[in-house]
Amino acid sequence: VIVSGMLISSTLLGATYGDITIDGDLGDWSINDRINLPDNLPPALANTDAIYAKYVTDPQPAYVFAIEAKNDQIGPDTTVWLNTDNDNSTGYQIWDSYLGAEYFVNVYSDNQPYLYDGDPFGGFVGGPLENAYSSDGKSMEFVIPASMIDYPSFGLGVMADINDASFMPVDYSSGELSVLNNPPVLPDRTDFSKKVGIVYSQTNKDHFYDVNLPIQKAYNQLFMTMQYQCMMAGVPFKLLTEDDLTDISNIKDFDTLIFPYFAYVNRDNLNAIHQTLFDAVYHYGIGLITAGDFMTNYDDGSAIEGDSYRNMGQLLGINRVGGEGPVSIMLNANDVTHPIMQNYYGGETIVNYEYNHWYNYFTPVSNGEESQPVTVLATQTVSGENAGTYDAVMAIVTGARNVHFSSIEFMADTNLLWSAIEWSVYKDERPVALKMGRFNSLFVSRTDMDQSQEIDEVADNDGALYDIIKNWKKEYNFVGSYFINIGNNPPDQQTDWSYSEPLYKKYLALGSEIGTHSYTHPHDTNILSPDEIQFEFDDSMNIIAEHLNPTWRDENIRGGAVPGAPEGLDTANEIMQYLDYLTGGYSGVGAGYPGAFGYLTPSSSKVYLSPNMAFDFTMIEFGVPVWDESAGEWTHVPLSADEAEEYWENEYHTLMNHASLAIIHWPWHDYGPTTGATVQGIYSESMFTNLVQTAYNENAEFLTSIDLVQRIESFKNSRIDISENADDITVNVNSSNVGKFSVDIERLNGKVIQSIDNWYAYDDDSLFLDQDGGSFTIHLGDSVDQVTHITSLPMRSELISLNGDGSNLYFTFKGEGKVTVALAQSKKHYRISGADKVRKFKHKKGKKHHHHKRSSSNIVLVFKDYGVHTVSIEEK
Repeated sequence: VIVSGMLISSTLLGATYGDITIDGDLGDWSINDRINLPDNLPPALANTDAIYAKYVTDPQPAYVFAIEAKNDQIGPDTTVWLNTDNDNSTGYQIWDSYLGAEYFVNVYSDNQPYLYDGDPFGGFVGGPLENAYSSDGKSMEFVIPASMIDYPSFGLGVMADINDASFMPVDYSSGELSVLNNPPVLPDRTDFSKKVGIVYSQTNKDHFYDVNLPIQKAYNQLFMTMQYQCMMAGVPFKLLTEDDLTDISNIKDFDTLIFPYFAYVNRDNLNAIHQTLFDAVYHYGIGLITAGDFMTNYDDGSAIEGDSYRNMGQLLGINRVGGEGPVSIMLNANDVTHPIMQNYYGGETIVNYEYNHWYNYFTPVSNGEESQPVTVLATQTVSGENAGTYDAVMAIVTGARNVHFSSIEFMADTNLLWSAIEWSVYKDERPVALKMGRFNSLFVSRTDMDQSQEIDEVADNDGALYDIIKNWKKEYNFVGSYFINIGNNPPDQQTDWSYSEPLYKKYLALGSEIGTHSYTHPHDTNILSPDEIQFEFDDSMNIIAEHLNPTWRDENIRGGAVPGAPEGLDTANEIMQYLDYLTGGYSGVGAGYPGAFGYLTPSSSKVYLSPNMAFDFTMIEFGVPVWDESAGEWTHVPLSADEAEEYWENEYHTLMNHASLAIIHWPWHDYGPTTGATVQGIYSESMFTNLVQTAYNENAEFLTSIDLVQRIESFKNSRIDISENADDITVNVNSSNVGKFSVDIERLNGKVIQSIDNWYAYDDDSLFLDQDGGSFTIHLGDSVDQVTHITSLPMRSELISLNGDGSNLYFTFKGEGKVTVALAQSKKHYRISGADKVRKFKHKKGKKHHHHKRSSSNIVLVFKDYGVHTVSIEEK
């Protein structure tokens, strides 16, 4: 073929080597075959001249090359230099300095590529190599049989130029390009269940902001907040270490990786981690979600040489511009048409940081006039010398769906992350979320029973408290967790079990939980010896179990709440060896991160819970942080009871705002709502009751700490597989102990759950699971089929088993309260057994109930006592 007087194809046009056809068309080359990708840009922005190469064995061992010129036709004196012995000191030194080439390929004046030996003035090794050009002359493929270059054992080192004008790599001093004989073979993905990997990096923990403080737990709180956001997204997670990132086989089956913070990388692992993440993004389509700088520094703190932001540029498509502080920062919703922002309105304030904060500013990378496309989900408006509005949260599609938050706080302090996880994991599919409950939130009340060891004050506090929580149970179906001290300083500080044992058993009879608040309530557990910690938590729990076994419902649970000052990571781990779980120090905006629920480290086997609402004592006696502008520092200002009630209400609604099954962990003391404190006017009983009432009216599910812990354990160990076909969705939940869980179908666009094959427990948008999960085929439609099915179950109830035929229904559940059932035929009579009472359904003001888009008869089955109930509903 002749183009502009040039011969641009050989007579062997169309021969195939491996998966490459030598025809001048580069469509069969993948991005992973390109050996001169820029290290600071996503491959899609690599719009410079390119060289592709690979080793093949079929039909013979050979090296196949492709060269692509962006502007000019490929002409004479285009050269590819080949280092075949892996030794830069032998062979021809380009410009007396680089490579050490034993051979080279040069395009001769006839526009054919020839192979030469290492002397640039030597003769041909053979005739023209098998080759083909594209029709425009800007691309060329050619083949070098391995036999012509003495079968290199490892592969080739390569440098090249096009027309003696364009060089690859651009800077020869940066090192040669490589073509390996045995490149790593990327394994196939074998597990297609929906899941996220959360990366714990000890390197980054060692550089976290609290590294020089006495209590170094902020990174661990951040790590747990990522777990909580996965729970809200309904996507099970696995906990990874930095070492897991050195091998693609460890992460190939994830949909998305979350990096709580990943600016620092172990120097010895940098290249391996970079290659793994490159393959993850550009071969497997695994999304990355992170905040701030990403892979910019070594573990010793020094910046990666050259462009320290190059890894961030290549993997995420963005680069850091700058930042400053201290400033005030306001985060506002921007593009509310994006799925991540579907529940926000334009300009909505997401979070407002007043005083003493820092901001970072990132922008998309560019190559010439072409920039990485991004969607700016939220902007940050900052004060100070460089006041202005800057991009803050970006959704970026490179080889996968990535989300970048400009600061850790934006990622952790808001309820944006769960929606970002959902978008990255599900891509264009309809999100199907595994949820740890069937209500709007999970509300865990933690009561520190400080007065339990004060023998003269127990009746006025813990005795009086029983009457309050008994009324809460009656009015709001409330339960909580109560952590007691034993006391070891008679006659004042000790427990009179003749009084306390029957009292605490009445607490348990309400469905609540008793755990340890330590033996003697030390004010700083961080200064205790290991023996002292064992005494405080192990010995105290043994005594509690001796008197109150079982400590919660059907199980002997050993749970504890840390007294006094917040405990550090080492102290928490020391305590947890004696317990089944631990609830520790507060974690929220400005003091950790809200939602620190889960596992402190990947090696942790027990769940840790941080309260995400303020302690009553903190608000009223210690004081809440208030910025003193004249002093330029934070001060603590005590609140009145009315102010504290408002503070709690604001905290609660902030945690609920844009959440998806939020977890509320509310800490307070036994003396707060009781006579001993309220008589002084410091606290008020109403500030406690009103928050419980607010949560109840907003459809919260009240549960104990251990109930939440068990749900977290089950969620983490669950597997959810999903397949969709139009308005049919098949969901398989492989798990155990998920009888309190549901599966939510999201982005229904006016549709509802019309029916579920052979399953009869669901509402408009949620499937209720039984104990061991299973496979369910869900049909969506405009209205719900008229079949007999459960539409709501009471708080904390566990659905054990269920079967039916659309008219008759049989189920077993453990719990107490009310079950709502929609009947297939409103005019038919039914024979119902197993319930204490049967009532007609009435909507309760303030409560959320799904209203099916059809006319049906709904009944309420009442179960007065906790236990296992077997129910049958049969048409007469």
